[in-house]
Amino acid sequence: MTTFQNQLEKISQINKSFLCIGLDPNLNYMPIKDIFKFNQSIIDCTSDLVCAYKPNIAFYEALGWDGLNALEKTISYIRTNAPNVPIIGDGKRGDIISTNESYAKALFEFWNFDATTINPFSGLETITPFLQYPEKCAFIWCRSSNVSADNKNHLQSAIINKSNSISQYIADTILDKSNPIYKNSIDTLGLIVGANHNDLLKHIRSIDKKIPILLPGIGAQKGNLKDAVLDGLGTGLGTLIINSTRSIIYASSSKSNFQNQIRLAAKDFNNQLNSILLDNMKWNWLS
Repeated sequence: MTTFQNQLEKISQINKSFLCIGLDPNLNYMPIKDIFKFNQSIIDCTSDLVCAYKPNIAFYEALGWDGLNALEKTISYIRTNAPNVPIIGDGKRGDIISTNESYAKALFEFWNFDATTINPFSGLETITPFLQYPEKCAFIWCRSSNVSADNKNHLQSAIINKSNSISQYIADTILDKSNPIYKNSIDTLGLIVGANHNDLLKHIRSIDKKIPILLPGIGAQKGNLKDAVLDGLGTGLGTLIINSTRSIIYASSSKSNFQNQIRLAAKDFNNQLNSILLDNMKWNWLS
């Protein structure tokens, strides 16, 4: 059985990349208005530069059947033309256990995503339906990357247990080795942490150096790539997935040249990443 973790490690090594490109179609910014053809163009020019693709399901749902049909065609196209690149279905689903059973079935069986994103705010015990698929991975939404998440009134910044934020509490609970979720399902779990929350990244890595972290917030949201890599990278491949969407897929509004600009933006991201790895960590895949 090939697991998401196996896929991630292999493709990261082959493509020498931690880059995950978000496939989030917004008709207001797309240089061409056909969603599938836009995604197809992105895949064609970046499949050798990425470690994953991450379609955000909301962008497709918002466009009704046209959007969902485009998502189905996009998944099929990746499976055929970039079969080694895993697909993360970004839905951040979360509800009571019985509802999550259906969410998990939809995401992992109907859409056949290799991984998905979930939220744990209905109780950590409710995430178990997503963990019944040993070849998949569920990334738990721990800390968002939006700037307002630094606001003291933001839920994820709320302080509980006198000193810890909810985000840290989620991380600590998931990574508690006495927690049955950790003991039984750690190979199917990951965490989502915004690139601008370096203290939390350091805290997580002080506890666990192997759990994969999905890191949004680089690019349009101005997260610092160097700090995020140094604080978020664990032991070896498959421990860090850095998502970038708008700064890459909307690199150009030119109908005739957007594909070239997308590829240049992705290559520039990888060049920056590899410079950081070489200069600060003597990363061996660069030899």
